[in-house]
Amino acid sequence: MRRPIAAGFASFAMLCIGCSTAPKVARPPAPVPVAAKRDSATRPPAREWTTRRGTGTWRYRVETSATVVLTGDSASAPIHSLAIYSLTIDTSGAGTGTTYRVAGRVDSSALATGGQVPPRPVDSTAAAFSAELDSAAGLTNVAMSGGQQSPCAGGVSPLVAAGLTLFVSAPSRLQQGAIWHDSTATTTCRGNVAVISKLQRTFELADTATWNAQMVLRLNVTGTSTFSGQGLASAAGDSIAISGTGTSSGTLLLDPTSMMPVSSTMTGNSVVTVRTRQATLPFKQSLTETVTMIEHRPSPGQP
Repeated sequence: MRRPIAAGFASFAMLCIGCSTAPKVARPPAPVPVAAKRDSATRPPAREWTTRRGTGTWRYRVETSATVVLTGDSASAPIHSLAIYSLTIDTSGAGTGTTYRVAGRVDSSALATGGQVPPRPVDSTAAAFSAELDSAAGLTNVAMSGGQQSPCAGGVSPLVAAGLTLFVSAPSRLQQGAIWHDSTATTTCRGNVAVISKLQRTFELADTATWNAQMVLRLNVTGTSTFSGQGLASAAGDSIAISGTGTSSGTLLLDPTSMMPVSSTMTGNSVVTVRTRQATLPFKQSLTETVTMIEHRPSPGQP
């Protein structure tokens, strides 16, 4: 009983010490409360850039690696293409305001196929085209030039159609995180069949980057596309119809002083169905495309 009693006594003693009367000591007056200071520094403005359309001549290397699979067939067909483009933008001969004249040319191209895809000869003929570029409407009046005739009514070759995607539209002022869209419709000749391709792209300004010691804008890009067309596949009167959809995504580096890309990497998938009188052939395609600017010659007076 001594230990519990001792413990209880010790607790009681502590309580007594806590309850004892403290000596009266003079204390300084409590300080007057001061309201908390708010941060007077203003929030830094969002980063903003001004874009403008430049004139001059640009050359690009466009390389594509694709795999094509016929649904229900385990075999795949690899396709690799390489093309060099020259694109010239100027204001001579164009309309007033923000309309520019475009002259383009496929300097060279090569195509390698495998699997069940029949080999194609290298097209050594340069494909030239012309167009007008409007800040609001984008590319208009696209046509083959240089005395070349399109194999289908109002259409361009697949090589020319691929080069048209190098043109990008953007607002004149951009802030980081800005999102905008553009859309194009192109008639592409697949043999004698005119296929209307519609591409809708969404751009997001993610950040800046450095390319050849120059500040450029890094954009995240997504795209959706549709394909449709029908016609005669041969002189014998065999009809053919083509339809399909596709998606793509990737990163693009854009020069804000010219609104032309300096490089991009895109991956995509598409499903295309070819219908003839004898069969319906659904194809699936996956591809990776890289674009690199290899030369830029500004117009006289341009930086």
